[in-house]
Amino acid sequence: MHRILIAIIIGLFSLPLLADDTCRTCHIDQYGGWQISHHAQAMATATEESVLGDFSGVTIDHHSQTAIFLKTEDGFQVAIKDKDGKAVTYSISYTFGVTPLQQYLVKTDKGKYQVLPFAWDSRDESKGGQRWFHIYPDEYLPAGDRLHWQQPLQNWNGMCADCHSTGLKRNYNEKRDVFKTSFSKVNISCSSCHVDASAHASAQNTMGKNPPGWKDDLMSYLNDMGGFTLKEGAHTATWSGKGQRRRPEMEVCSACHSLRSPLRDGIDPSKKFMDQFSPTLLDDPLYFADGQIKEEVYVWGSFLQSKMYQKGVSCFDCHDSHSLKLKAEGNGVCTQCHSAPVFDTPKHHKHKTNTKGAMCVNCHMPERSFMVVDPRRDHSFKIPRPDISIQTGSPNACTTCHTDQSNSWAAKQLNHWFPGSKHRNKNAVTVHKARRGNPSARRQLHTLINDDNIAAITRATALSLIPRVADRNLINLAIGKLNDPSALLRIGAIRALAVLPPENQHTLISPLLDDEFKAVRVEAARTLLSVPSADLTKAAFTELLQADRISSWRGEGRMNLSQHAVRRGDMDEAERQYRQSLKQDPSFAPALVNLAELLRQTGRENEAVGMLAKASTVKNVDGAILHSYGLALIRSGDRAQALIQLERATKADRNNARYVYVYLVALNSMGQPDKAYRGVKAALRRHRFDPVLLQLARSFAAERGDTVYQRQIETRISKL
Repeated sequence: MHRILIAIIIGLFSLPLLADDTCRTCHIDQYGGWQISHHAQAMATATEESVLGDFSGVTIDHHSQTAIFLKTEDGFQVAIKDKDGKAVTYSISYTFGVTPLQQYLVKTDKGKYQVLPFAWDSRDESKGGQRWFHIYPDEYLPAGDRLHWQQPLQNWNGMCADCHSTGLKRNYNEKRDVFKTSFSKVNISCSSCHVDASAHASAQNTMGKNPPGWKDDLMSYLNDMGGFTLKEGAHTATWSGKGQRRRPEMEVCSACHSLRSPLRDGIDPSKKFMDQFSPTLLDDPLYFADGQIKEEVYVWGSFLQSKMYQKGVSCFDCHDSHSLKLKAEGNGVCTQCHSAPVFDTPKHHKHKTNTKGAMCVNCHMPERSFMVVDPRRDHSFKIPRPDISIQTGSPNACTTCHTDQSNSWAAKQLNHWFPGSKHRNKNAVTVHKARRGNPSARRQLHTLINDDNIAAITRATALSLIPRVADRNLINLAIGKLNDPSALLRIGAIRALAVLPPENQHTLISPLLDDEFKAVRVEAARTLLSVPSADLTKAAFTELLQADRISSWRGEGRMNLSQHAVRRGDMDEAERQYRQSLKQDPSFAPALVNLAELLRQTGRENEAVGMLAKASTVKNVDGAILHSYGLALIRSGDRAQALIQLERATKADRNNARYVYVYLVALNSMGQPDKAYRGVKAALRRHRFDPVLLQLARSFAAERGDTVYQRQIETRISKL
């Protein structure tokens, strides 16, 4: 009896790091479910059984790139243009995923595996599938572009591997730029999610004994058992267990189903999420202002916003933990907890039964497609708000479906259907205003951050926006949140205090170098790295350095390592890391700009100018490079060419108010005051609340004697 209980209950989160066949011996049903899951097919050696694509000599073209997919005696192959423009034939090493698309990995050099830019649409032909397609169909991606298939952002070892295989270690050698990546299982097997507890398996195979401590573990689990119960008269189920529901699986699922930065090499299911990763908040442009997914951010950041998460709902309340399939068909998933007579009826959803509009998910989990054919549902379970769409530009389920109608039409219809609705959340408008630097967001931001009923990730995001609209009240609020029980809010508070002078940051943030969670410690260390008085002997700075080394296979990681060198005063090492960043990631603009500045500071201005000049000719050049080049040309005396480059920078990045400011100052000083004056008026229509541009506009108006416009600007400045 004990053995069965342990296998079913304790085994849920204590399976050993063993081959799947070993687990199958006792866990037959779980193994069967896993076999048909996306986890089981996350990655596989390229074989007749695993490869779905057409390798019969099919030729695919995308702009100037051509690929030919072949099957020979040596296996599956692809002939594709390499970095130098010559066609090179690669063997397909692994398949990646299974549906709705399958990608393919090829081994290049230095132990690197790259994801091919052409993927196989594995959907049924009737749905447009059974074809090859380019994952960036609308973009021309020459060699060197950050999204080109041979660049770091398309590298399997660093970008994808830890979430598609079991027991993975990147094993990246920073000095040699070489990977020796290893894994225990090619796919996501049992031990990817279940804690390594070899005593569990060994005890089961030794005279039927149970592992040490099994009884305490069992009783702990039993005390926590319960369920969501739909009580008489209630419309929605509530948790019936003892105390607040514990959800250890969330720590495991979050490791892969989130957008995050690694703090260690590989994933350990026994460790907390915030001890292994630095989380991404609801940042622009990843999320819309109302928190809906915009870019491919997976599920964690979305689900954490939901009322379901706050009420104790877990991934496995809707999904089977092994097959990953939904626990019921259609609206049946939702009516497990939400009364069908109340919610699964036209009286609630206002659409005919058995139509798309009657599906819960189509209103509360709208889809957004990524990688051309892969629709992902938003897991924040929001209520459609076309009125919010009008104010912030975020999408809504109503007009996403009714494409021939306007947001105003949809808002009017909802008000007619649900008069007096209490769902009037203003968080989206507050975030939208704060993102734009609108000072009118201050009071609302203060209220949002202090509201314990709002999801922690939303409040943390609001804290991180404080620098855009900061005043003393908001700064004091952020200081208070440095000690908040939520690690997410502590991270948001650290980011909020970026507006303070370095020494003030040091005084306030230093205690968090000893925080409970590594993610918070690393956030504090990164913020304080450039503060002269910071104690670099603290362990948190070592953890930060380790995290940056783990990511040094890509441009960002190398640039971060250069910042460590600058802090130590080792300019030779800083230069080496900047150059290595550009060698690995040629189009990574921040490394180039920082290297140019380092060269200038060390008396090599001509070298810096030459480097920037060459980079400025690249297609789709980053605005930061053009801006830096323009400043360098001003210093060298080539004012006419400088003006051209500064203007190019404003067009390359229209959202950067600093680029606009510098360009307009240059225009005015180079004898074009009328154009500069028109330019500042136009800029303030886009950057309405930028204080520097407002001051410039006031100065220009005063110089021209335009007292009417000057007073208008002064009124706006007074409200900042």
